[in-house]
Amino acid sequence: EPQNYKKTVAVTDRKQAIKIACQLANPNDIILIAGKGHETYQEIKGVRYDFDDMETVKEILGQLNK
Repeated sequence: EPQNYKKTVAVTDRKQAIKIACQLANPNDIILIAGKGHETYQEIKGVRYDFDDMETVKEILGQLNK
């Protein structure tokens, strides 16, 4: 069992996972959003949906900083 197992959260919805990471982050923390890079879509069961990690982060941080 990993030492930090109880600090782990699994979220299957990408936007919700990014939001939770932003909410849980403390000042000076680094959030790594890996796996999408330059792609501006998310493919789920063969269907492409518009999704941009950078735009999502900007939107969420804008909401949290109000």
